[in-house]
Amino acid sequence: MKVHKKMSSMELIKKLRDTTGSGIVDCKKALSENNNDVDAAIKWLREKGILKAQKKQDRETNEGVISFYNNKSNTEFTVCKIKCETDFVAKNKDFLNFAENISKAIHENKNINDNGSDEDLSDVMINDKSLSDNLTDLISKIGENIQIVSYKKYYSEKSIFITYLHNKYNSNCSKIGSVVEISTDNQASALKLVDDLKIIAMQISAMKPMGIDENSIDPKVLNDEKDIIFKQMTNVPEDKKDQIMQGKLNKFLKENTLLGQALITDPKKSVSSFLNEISKNNNISLNITSMDLYTI
Repeated sequence: MKVHKKMSSMELIKKLRDTTGSGIVDCKKALSENNNDVDAAIKWLREKGILKAQKKQDRETNEGVISFYNNKSNTEFTVCKIKCETDFVAKNKDFLNFAENISKAIHENKNINDNGSDEDLSDVMINDKSLSDNLTDLISKIGENIQIVSYKKYYSEKSIFITYLHNKYNSNCSKIGSVVEISTDNQASALKLVDDLKIIAMQISAMKPMGIDENSIDPKVLNDEKDIIFKQMTNVPEDKKDQIMQGKLNKFLKENTLLGQALITDPKKSVSSFLNEISKNNNISLNITSMDLYTI
């Protein structure tokens, strides 16, 4: 009889570990405190886990992932930025599964804002459990603070979205990700050009432009740059200052705007001339209308 009781106890511990991810000692104690009632033991561990999670939620998060869901559609997808404490956990299978699950849940939830932070996600459910409960479980299991920093949904009937993940942890997650929106007069034809246009999303991740063109750069940035150029022209004749100012400003814009930058795969071409070339060769209108760079 004793052997049977011991085996039964081990089976209960294994079931509790598989369900909660908690350690053997915690599982033994939970079962002991709750007369071997697994459901009661899960509740007991949850309550204990909540206390653990609350303590951990004050700790600093400097690592994490940018998670893309459904981005291969190039017309409708969601990006979520999730942070943790260490790079080790950022590559952890449970953490990456959570990143995919939360990105999917946000994407499929039609009742939330198109972009926001964790404060906008109180109604989001994952596997029939609230986001808060899922986070508590994960923090208790992994042992690190985890925070959902932001999310954004992308959708368009008149544009395509080109995405890029640099040094991926899996097919959907990385520490650097970029999105470029290209409006078009023929979405179906534009979707066939995704592979050719991929380099533009890579350009954003590699060169980190401040804006698409001069009009999309913060006027304060331009004014500050003009001020710097002006202060460097102490020995320049007055009649040459405007010309030099414009020349230096043009160089700054070329280096810091997406359309002005030299293409990373062919520096003889600008991104603008590359896009015009593809448009002309395929008899299609293509214009960059927005871009986003995500980094951890």
